[in-house]
Amino acid sequence: MSHRERLANLLRSKSLVRGEFTLSSGQKSNYYLDCKLTTLHPEGAFLTGYCVLELLDEMGVKADAIGGLSMGADPLVTAAGVVSAIEKKPLPGFLVRKEAKKHGRQKQIEGLENPRGKRVVIVDEVCTTGGSTQEAIDAAEREGAQVVAVISLVDREEGGSEKLRAKYNYRSIFTARELLADDAGSSGTARAAS
Repeated sequence: MSHRERLANLLRSKSLVRGEFTLSSGQKSNYYLDCKLTTLHPEGAFLTGYCVLELLDEMGVKADAIGGLSMGADPLVTAAGVVSAIEKKPLPGFLVRKEAKKHGRQKQIEGLENPRGKRVVIVDEVCTTGGSTQEAIDAAEREGAQVVAVISLVDREEGGSEKLRAKYNYRSIFTARELLADDAGSSGTARAAS
């Protein structure tokens, strides 16, 4: 079984929750993807790192660093960085704060010194409207980094990915539709909302 197939199974069993939810975008949904339950799980982190790096290889992307908006991107960035070291193809990570710190060096981007001219990949766990991903892209570009790829773990296919794809080399590892379709036939492996 491939890394991607194993990760899909984990996402369905650990992260897919049915019920009524309000998303960060304000939209209503009858399911929620609590991806951190997978990406912070030992096997889930390992598989996430491999899936991100395998997708970058498939896309033909060579980057200097990988990062995204904290908190959603934190587990993906760390997993990709660790797996890149295991594979002896080191890809440093960075995190983007919602806003620059008010003290110390007053940085918005942590972990990436001198971003100007660096080729970076922006990652996020779920793309709905693309707003949080765009925030990270904007911060990286303000610092002079070149965004060479944008990846989400799951694309909810609710408009955000189309906006990102119009301007950037955007891909997702999964679509919500494929996780939901396979879940429907798996006799209730997903957790129900309480």
